[in-house]
Amino acid sequence: MKPLATIYRLAFLALLLPALLAAQSDAVEIEKELAGVISGQVYDAETKEPLAAVNVFLDSLFIGAVSASDGKFVLRYIQPGTYRLVASRLGYKTYDENIAVAPGKLVAHQIALPPAELNGEAVTITATRREQTAQMAPASVVILNARDLRERSVVTFDQALEMVPGISIHRASGISVQSLSIRGSSDVAGGGVGNRVLLMIDGRPALTSDSGGALWSLVPTNFIDHIEVVKGPFSSLYGSTAMGGVINVITRRPAYRALTTVDLGYGFFDKPAPALRYTERMPQQSQIELSHSGNRGRFSYLLNLSRKQSDGHTENTAYEFYNVYGKALYDFRQNRNLEFSFGWGKVENDYPHTWLFDQRFAPPVQPFRVTAGYRDDRQRKTNYSLDLHYWAVPGPRLKYASRFYFYRNHARSLFNENDPRELIPDNQPFGLKTIVEADKAGNITQLDYYLSDHHYLITGFDLQADHVDSSPDTVMYGNRQVNNAAIYAQDEIEVTPKVTATLGLRYDWNHLVSGATQRQLSPKLAFVYRPQDELALRLLLGQAFRSPSIAERFFQRELGGGTLFKPNPDLKPERLDFSLETGLRWRWRNAVEIDVAYFRYHYRDMLYWIEISAEEGVLYTLFQVRNLNRALMQGLETELRWHWKTHLHASLSYTYLDAKDQSLNRTDDFLAYRVRHAMFFAVEAKINPVTLALHGQYKSKLEEVFLYPRDIPQAFVVANAKATLRLSERYQLSFAANNLFNKQYEELERYRMPGRNWIFGARAQF
Repeated sequence: MKPLATIYRLAFLALLLPALLAAQSDAVEIEKELAGVISGQVYDAETKEPLAAVNVFLDSLFIGAVSASDGKFVLRYIQPGTYRLVASRLGYKTYDENIAVAPGKLVAHQIALPPAELNGEAVTITATRREQTAQMAPASVVILNARDLRERSVVTFDQALEMVPGISIHRASGISVQSLSIRGSSDVAGGGVGNRVLLMIDGRPALTSDSGGALWSLVPTNFIDHIEVVKGPFSSLYGSTAMGGVINVITRRPAYRALTTVDLGYGFFDKPAPALRYTERMPQQSQIELSHSGNRGRFSYLLNLSRKQSDGHTENTAYEFYNVYGKALYDFRQNRNLEFSFGWGKVENDYPHTWLFDQRFAPPVQPFRVTAGYRDDRQRKTNYSLDLHYWAVPGPRLKYASRFYFYRNHARSLFNENDPRELIPDNQPFGLKTIVEADKAGNITQLDYYLSDHHYLITGFDLQADHVDSSPDTVMYGNRQVNNAAIYAQDEIEVTPKVTATLGLRYDWNHLVSGATQRQLSPKLAFVYRPQDELALRLLLGQAFRSPSIAERFFQRELGGGTLFKPNPDLKPERLDFSLETGLRWRWRNAVEIDVAYFRYHYRDMLYWIEISAEEGVLYTLFQVRNLNRALMQGLETELRWHWKTHLHASLSYTYLDAKDQSLNRTDDFLAYRVRHAMFFAVEAKINPVTLALHGQYKSKLEEVFLYPRDIPQAFVVANAKATLRLSERYQLSFAANNLFNKQYEELERYRMPGRNWIFGARAQF
C-alpha cells in the first residue's frame, strides 16, 4: 500500500503545482505593478555634458545601474518607500540624496556631479591608457579642466600650457610655437623640429608629418573638456615622440540637452616707447567662438566655429585664423558606441623674423621691427582632420576600441612679393615660396582585459603612415614617406591592497621609404605604494626612443633667420637608455595637496644641432643635425595646491633642471635653451558673483643658445590677471590684463614677446 500511497501523493502535488506557480506569478506581477522605477541622466555640473560609467544605486538595497554613454540610467522594481540615492564616479564628488518612490510610479531624476576639487582626485586616462585617479598614476600628472582655462586669459592653445610646472615654451611670436618642452626634453630648431613631446587629441596623435611638431591650430580652446599632461618618457605606450612626455587634449562631448554657447573677446596691446614703435596705430585683437550641441534619440552632436585675429604686438606677427570642429556620437546600446569627429582650420599670418639691428636707429636694436626685406613675408596654412572611433564593452571584463584618423595639412610660405628688382638689401629672391603638402593616416586598436579585480591587461597595435611632398628641393625636404607599425602591452597587477605594479612593453618598426629601417623596443616598470588613502609613493623606470623626423634628416634652410643646414639622411634614433622618476603625492583633509618628484634621464645618440662651418671649410654659418654621444637631464619638481571650499584656490610650484652635454667632443657642458629654474604661482578667489584670478611665472636666464649668443634671453617674471562677473547662469563678463607689469622679455633670442595687453570678454549660454 505504501508505493500506491506515494504515487497518489505525487499525482496530487503534480496537479497542485501549476496552481501554486500561477498564484505566485500573479503575486509577482502584482508586486511589479506596485513597484516604482527611478530613471534619469547624470551630467557634469559645469560643462553640462553627459557622464558615462557612473555607478547609480540605492544604498539600502541591492539595486543599481551604470549610466550609459548618454548618461542615462534606470533602476526598476523598487518597493514604495524613501531611499538614499547615490551616484559616484572617479574624478567627481559623490552625489547623495533621499528620494521617495511611490507605488507604480516613475521617478525622473537629473543628477549633476561637480568635478573633484583636488588635482589628485581628478581622472586621467593618458598615464596608463585607462581611467584612474591622478593619485594612483605612476608618473607626474597635471590636469587642466575647462574651468581652469576660463579663469585664465587663454586665446590660443599654447597659452593654456605656459603655466604648467615643468613645461617650457619658446615662441617666435604670439602664435608661432618653435618648441614645447617638458623637463628640458625638446630642442628649439623652428617649426617643431626637435620636438620630443607627443600632442594628442582624444588619444590620437596630432603632430606634423614633416617635422613632428604639434598641430596647435587643431585645438579650439572652446572645445576642450580637459587637458592631461603626463611628464616623462612614455614610449612604452605611445612610441617615438612621447620621449619627453604626453599632452592629451580631451574634447567636449555633446551636452545632455540642447545648448548654445557664444564667446566674444576684444583687446589691444600697449604701445611701446616712441623710439621703438613700428606703427602709431593701437594693435588690436579679437575673437568669436560659437558652439552648439544637441541630441535626437540615440544620436547627439556638437559643433564649434571660431575666428581669432590679431594685428600683432610687433611687426610681422599679425594673424587671422578660422576653425570648424564637430563631433557626432551614436549610441547603439548594449555598451556599443560610434563617434565621428572632423576639423578644418585656415591660418594666415605674417612670417615671424628676428628683430631689426640697424645703426641708423637710436637705439640700433629695434625689438618691434624687422628688416625691410622681411615685411612682405607671410604664411598660409590649411588643415583637415577626420576621426572615427568605435568602442564596445561586450562583457564585464572586456573592452574593445578602435580609432581611425586622417590629417591633411597644406602650408605655403611666401617671400618677397613686393620687390621684383630685389632692391632691398638681403631680400629673398622675388616670388620665392615654399610648399609643404603633408598627410598622416593611422589606426589605433586596443583590447582591455579585466583578468580579475586585481589584474588589468591592455594589448593593442598602432599603425601610422606619414607622407610629405615639399618644394623647392633646394630649401625643403622633397617627396618623402615614413611608415610605422607597433604593438604594445601593459600588465597592471595589484600585488597587495597597498602596492600596484605595472609592466609595459612596446615594439616599433619604422621605415623611411627608399631609406633606412629602424626597430625599437621600449620597456617600462612602475610601482605605486599607497600606505594610506591620502598618500601615494611612486617609482617609474623605463627606456624610450625617438626616430628622426623627415625635417631633421633633410632640412636645408631655416627660413626665419636664414640659417643653412647640410642634410643628414643617415641619422640614427636617439635613445633614452635609462629614465627614473620617483615621487609622492599627499593630500591633507581634502584641502592641501603636495606633489614632489625627482627625475633623471640619460640620453644616448641625442639629435642636436652642430655647427660644421670649419669642418666643411666654408666662411658662412652652416649647421647639421647629428647624433650626440651622451646627455643627462635631471632635476626636482615640487607643487603645492591649497583650496578653501569653492571660494579660494592657490598653487605654487618650482622646477629645477640640470641639463648637461656629456658627449666626448663637447665644447662645454651646457645644452641650449634649457631653463634651469622655473616657478609658477596661481591664486583664484570666488565671491559670488565675481571670480578673481592671478597667475604668474618666473624663468631664469638661458645659459646657452644657438644663433645669437650676445642676445641671450634674460630672466623674467610675468603675471596675468583676470576678473569674471557672472550676471546669471547664462551670462557673464570678463576683463583680463596679460603681462600685467609690462615686462619686456624674450623666450627666444631676438624675438620680443607681447607686452601688456588687455582683453574684454562676454559669454552667453542658452
